[in-house]
Amino acid sequence: MRKFYPLFLLLLLIISCKNEYLLDADNNNSTAPESNFNFGSTIQRNFQGVVLDTSGNPVSGATVTIGSSTVQTNFKGFFTFKNANVKENFALVKVTKSGFVDGSRVMVPTTGINRVNIMMIPATTTSSINSGATSTVSLPNGTKVKFDGSFKDANGNSYSGSVNVALYNLASSNQYLTELMPGSLLATNSGGNARVMETFGMVHVQLTGSSGQKLQIANGHTAEMTVPIDPSQTSSSPSTIPLWSYDENTGMWNEDGSATKVGNTYVGTVSHFSWWNCDAQFPQAILKVTVKNPAGQALSNVKVTLKMISQVYETYGLTDNAGMVSGVVPSGEVLALKIYDICNNVIYSGNVGPFATGSTTTLPDITITTTASTTYTIQGNLKTCANTDVTDGYVSLRPAVPTNYFQYVSVPVSSTGAFVMTTYSCTANPQFVLEGFDVANLQTTNDIPFTATSTVTNFNNLSVCNSVMEFISYKVDSQPTKYILALIDAKWSGLTGTPNNPAKQLRISSFSPVAGSSFVMYQNNMLGVPGTFTTDYSFEFSGGYFSSSNGNVVVQVTSFGGVGDYIDFTVNGTYTDTLGSHTFTSTGHVKRDL
Repeated sequence: MRKFYPLFLLLLLIISCKNEYLLDADNNNSTAPESNFNFGSTIQRNFQGVVLDTSGNPVSGATVTIGSSTVQTNFKGFFTFKNANVKENFALVKVTKSGFVDGSRVMVPTTGINRVNIMMIPATTTSSINSGATSTVSLPNGTKVKFDGSFKDANGNSYSGSVNVALYNLASSNQYLTELMPGSLLATNSGGNARVMETFGMVHVQLTGSSGQKLQIANGHTAEMTVPIDPSQTSSSPSTIPLWSYDENTGMWNEDGSATKVGNTYVGTVSHFSWWNCDAQFPQAILKVTVKNPAGQALSNVKVTLKMISQVYETYGLTDNAGMVSGVVPSGEVLALKIYDICNNVIYSGNVGPFATGSTTTLPDITITTTASTTYTIQGNLKTCANTDVTDGYVSLRPAVPTNYFQYVSVPVSSTGAFVMTTYSCTANPQFVLEGFDVANLQTTNDIPFTATSTVTNFNNLSVCNSVMEFISYKVDSQPTKYILALIDAKWSGLTGTPNNPAKQLRISSFSPVAGSSFVMYQNNMLGVPGTFTTDYSFEFSGGYFSSSNGNVVVQVTSFGGVGDYIDFTVNGTYTDTLGSHTFTSTGHVKRDL
């Protein structure tokens, strides 16, 4: 499996929360007791992330939701939120797309840009069975579900006919456990107490009827579920273990029955399906740690892992922009802590704990002195075509050949056009591609491939004299105009697009490599010709969000070329948010990709 965008790997460690959050969950039908989680107060936080499939490919057009805010991923699977309402210690990120199992991630939001990585599982039919008859659906690894033949539809009505069963087993040893599992390992036990869990295997079951409608086990009926125990956990697996079902509304696992060890499997009975988890539970303590280099500078996006001494697999998180990770850990346990470099080599290890139940502990800062990766510095300055300093621009860097450890780097230039950026490589003489942009004059250097034969590469007086091929600009109120000159995706697709309804959705999106510049535009019910639109739109950008419900803008598409040609548009009008009324203008000249 290929793995991209390690920048967005997610912290699996979790901070305990309280029942305030249940007030925010819509249609929460969970019968679990109220939890004593300490979610904290409602706050606003920023999020940025990527959605991938199980092959590591970006999932475009996925709907991502945080609270009442919704955006869609662009062609690279990226999404961004500005000032989303979450809890101090808990943020639930949901993602949906037709053809995939619903995904989600629970995380502790920081004050910076919270980075999220979610892998979506294809909703592939494992087997088709018939109602009214006992049937067993199995996977090659021994995962099984035995149905008694009684099903209902979403309205509770009895269902007769064929049933498509999509069965998926997520083993505890899966290296992408954090990205694939829903929510986190945060749970509420039958007594309403917050727990952190150790998983011994998860199963997801999705039932659909002959017309694609969602189905469930009929009221009063059950199914028998068999979950294989990972060989590495066989000797430590208890004879009975609690079963936990995932609540997609709250992002929490709830204790719901138990399973019995039969050979190398757990067997249990369930009355409904979503995600089920065989987990041991532990009381919690909060742990925080900051990672720095010898100069005292924070090391961001560094992988920090923890596990109990008796535990087989590690859980992990990435340090934020201040070098910190924080979360819930099992109390009363000695924990093994490791830190990995970007090449996945262990550069620090030690034991911590035990910690008292309910306590909050901040460890002394950990200073990293060694790493197997090599740091490369790329520096220089940009000049305009008139040989003056580029004062409004940026420089981006990417690998010539994608790798699983490279972080896309981009930095703005100084007032004298100077730039300095650092990156890492796990191989000698890495090959990179540099590109510089003059935002004020809409100019670019075009791609500059080079090989870093030394740890410092200089690009002095780099001329930025080529016209950019596409751009998006936007302005809110009297703020400076923001420009996006790269990574722009424009598609006319989606909706119905049938002969009876040929209208489709125009989606133009980009996430600038420079933090603080992103743009996503949706215009629905478009026939694929130039026109003026005043309804059925939505915009998400660094600095705000609005749609037809709170906006009053005119979208003018002045040209609409075919695939490979250009789309030109302007946007003018106002929108309203919690801070009041704002003016919004935008102009785009983008190449159509679909």
